[in-house]
Amino acid sequence: MAGAQHPSVTGMDERTLGRIDLILFDADYRDAHAALEDSWRVAVMAADARMRAAHERARAAAVGAANARRDPTAPRVPTSTGLHRVALGVALVAGVVAVALLTTPRTSGLAVKDALLPAGLLAVGSVMVLGWLEPRRANGSLWGSRIPAVIHFGFGGLWLLSAAAVFGLRWGEVGTLDVLPAIAGLTLLAGAGVAALILGEVAHRADRSGRQTGMGRVTGDLLDQRDADEVFDALDRWWADAGPDALRNSPNRIRAVRREVLGRLRAGRLIGEREERVASFDPDPLAWTERRP
Repeated sequence: MAGAQHPSVTGMDERTLGRIDLILFDADYRDAHAALEDSWRVAVMAADARMRAAHERARAAAVGAANARRDPTAPRVPTSTGLHRVALGVALVAGVVAVALLTTPRTSGLAVKDALLPAGLLAVGSVMVLGWLEPRRANGSLWGSRIPAVIHFGFGGLWLLSAAAVFGLRWGEVGTLDVLPAIAGLTLLAGAGVAALILGEVAHRADRSGRQTGMGRVTGDLLDQRDADEVFDALDRWWADAGPDALRNSPNRIRAVRREVLGRLRAGRLIGEREERVASFDPDPLAWTERRP
């Protein structure tokens, strides 16, 4: 579903609308029936950010348990928390600042000889954090498919271009006494650029696997896809408790959020006006299960 922003139909707060859009952006519904069937589950996860996080933990636990039976040494399935998303923001800012430090004009108070080492350190720190986050970015738990592999290629290209520009155009500004810190900074910047390009290629292959979107999100971390039914059954058991509990604790909010979900499905042309109107009168679901392929 397209990620365009649509006006609220109930006056819902922006954070909730953002969660709805994020979930629907990667939903990849095959038809209107699948979208309508999923609307209650989307409403529960969008109504409370903790529910989406709990669902992701349940998914990771189910996949991890299946993988452990195949291979007891299998690594833990990566998932994301708010801390990981903050780390992503810090890494992106550090990557941009690394370039900005080297684009200051000659007349500014910051000489290129003083900026090279901090820029190199920032670039290295940025690519290290991006590498640490890559498994979470690749399986979609970090921010769905809204963080594509092109970010790594973009930073790698910018850092290498900045290093080449400084060496080719402004190296004369570096004095003899400052040459060692400047060389170290330039080396770090170029090394970070190469590392980012390599990371970008790894990330690009992960993106092509489709693990970030649709049903690929649920079972993409499995060592053997024959264990997919086991994962779906475990999530069915999670929903059997989580869905009714959410409706019992916040019935009005869940129903209001679902109206927003229906409005966005209609705005995205996945359902029509009549389908939205009919669905808005649906009774609360009697059974809750994980969405199937």
